[in-house]
Amino acid sequence: MKQIFNYNEFYQRSLVLIGEADQLCVANSLADEEHVEKCTHWLFALVGSESDKATGRYEWNISVFPSKNCGGFNYMQPFYVSDAFQCIHEATEYVRELEMKAKNDQFCEITIDSVKAE
Repeated sequence: MKQIFNYNEFYQRSLVLIGEADQLCVANSLADEEHVEKCTHWLFALVGSESDKATGRYEWNISVFPSKNCGGFNYMQPFYVSDAFQCIHEATEYVRELEMKAKNDQFCEITIDSVKAE
């Protein structure tokens, strides 16, 4: 699932080094993208979009991008976008879980499982 990004509510978190298993997954999944071969890190971000203008309520997604070690990434090519969360606290907890998976070189297991579930 791809989306157009709203930089008004885009909260980047620390970069996480892509492990060997996840690097192979990225290379296979995004083989046609020229910037991917230079990517060494995951960039995790909380992305908010206003879901109800009358109340100012937001919903939150976690977007994950392959990134260079300097933080450069292609915003048009997220590797993973979560389902929407109605609460930023739940989204923050989920992004922490994803970061832990990435630090253990298991991030692609989540993305593969989410594709199989669809």
